[in-house]
Amino acid sequence: MATENEAILRSIDAKLDHMLRLAALQLTSNMKQVQAIHTLSAAGFERRWIADLLGTTPGTVSVTLAKAKAKQKPREIPTTDPTTLVPAGEGEE
Repeated sequence: MATENEAILRSIDAKLDHMLRLAALQLTSNMKQVQAIHTLSAAGFERRWIADLLGTTPGTVSVTLAKAKAKQKPREIPTTDPTTLVPAGEGEE
C-alpha cells in the first residue's frame, strides 16, 4: 500500500513539474534570456532549474544574476536625528 501511494505521489509530482515548466515557458516566451533569468530568479526558482528550462548552463545563470547584482547601486537610507526629527546633516552649519 505504501509503495502504491508513493507511486501516485511521484506521478502527481511529475505532472505538477510539467505544468510549472509550461507556465514558466509561457511567461518567459517573449523575453530575452537575461530578462527571463531575472524573472524566474525573482520568482524563487533555483539556478539549475532556470538553466535547464532556458537551455543554458547554471554558470550562465549565476553570472547573469551576479552582473545584475553588481550593477545595482547601494541605496542610501535617510536617517533622522530622533531628538530633533530633522534629517541628519540638515540644519548643521
